[in-house]
Amino acid sequence: MSAPVAIPFGLAAPPFTERRNDAAYFFPGEQYLRALELLGTTLWTRTQIGVITAEEGCGKSQVIRRFLAVLDERVLYAEVRRPDLTAREFLDDVLHQFGVVLDETDRTDRRRLLERFFAHQMNLGRICLVVVENPQLMHPLVLDEIKALAEIAVDGARALKLLLLGQPLLNHVVDSPRMGELMKGGASRFHLPALSEDQVSAYVAHRLRAAGAADPDQLMPYTLMSKVHLYTGGVPAVVNRLCTQALACAAVRGDAAVTMQALDEALDTLGLQPRGSGAVTSVATATTPTVLDASLQLATQGMPDKAIPLVRSRVLIGRSELADVRVDSVFISRYHALIVREPTHDLLIDLGSTNGVLVNSKRVLRHVLRHRDLVQIGPARVTYLNPSATGLAGPDPGQTVYLARPGIVAPEQPPGATVIAFGRVAGEPPG
Repeated sequence: MSAPVAIPFGLAAPPFTERRNDAAYFFPGEQYLRALELLGTTLWTRTQIGVITAEEGCGKSQVIRRFLAVLDERVLYAEVRRPDLTAREFLDDVLHQFGVVLDETDRTDRRRLLERFFAHQMNLGRICLVVVENPQLMHPLVLDEIKALAEIAVDGARALKLLLLGQPLLNHVVDSPRMGELMKGGASRFHLPALSEDQVSAYVAHRLRAAGAADPDQLMPYTLMSKVHLYTGGVPAVVNRLCTQALACAAVRGDAAVTMQALDEALDTLGLQPRGSGAVTSVATATTPTVLDASLQLATQGMPDKAIPLVRSRVLIGRSELADVRVDSVFISRYHALIVREPTHDLLIDLGSTNGVLVNSKRVLRHVLRHRDLVQIGPARVTYLNPSATGLAGPDPGQTVYLARPGIVAPEQPPGATVIAFGRVAGEPPG
């Protein structure tokens, strides 16, 4: 059952459109105002980096759009939303948004060009801001570029403000050795929680009122909100979907308002299930509906082998107590590596660890796992078991086999291995 094109009940516009830029639809909940405060503090004080995390659908994008909409000419900003960019595409995207367009064949050093641009704007008294959404999903080489841009300084002062928005996994990325030193330079963090039951009621009434409802509580009674919260976990994006469907069901039924029957029909149509007490199910702990039935066989010297089924969408490996696969060794970083479960494959990512990750004796930054791949992480030997996992149909273009520093001879590598020197393929021109 789909929503009608014209919304009835005397509404002037669809009240629960998720990507609405109209300021009247922005819900001024306490957590959103605190997030805006953090963004403002990052921009207008000596703090250089702001990090906002939230579960998917909890309103990060709404907050950042509200923040950017009120900036004046003193601030120039670029907003990078695509997590699948290569390092060069990332730099090109930032340059393009700052008004600098380069041809694909142009061999100009993009990073150096941005350095000069930031320095010039700083001398003019302007602030340059780069907003990056979901950096936890980006290739490690893109993270290198983000770090390099953030380290640009003019007369000892950092020339760029940086805002990072993502799911809670982002904290593992910014705390990793790859980004750790950068974060020590001054950073603010805030986790954006889901809406409480009272906030869900206020949120629904606010959106209905903004869309022209004279009496929001009459159209969607307060007595329904406990159930709305129970089935949405207070996640605004899910609240939007449910309320849109409930309005559609009520309209088809010919009701003058949303009733419990219309809400039940909407829940059945969307297939939503209760979320316990209403708390958001963490993406890091939720089971993932996937065709892959995989497990890890963990072997550590002096310890019995351990079988670990992969039932989560994100599996963190490290020394931290928060790790899903914990290896207590000084040779293991707190957040060492991550397995990201996709519907068709499992992806292993090095989170910028000190001692690296080896897969079948090759050091990698990322690798699409295949059945019986042997992963060496410090003293731990992890065997990936999944007979249905054959990897990608062709070579993984993003796979990095070894991270070396200029002037250091890499150990012997198999034919076709790639050597990376500070974010670019060795021998490739910069930018």
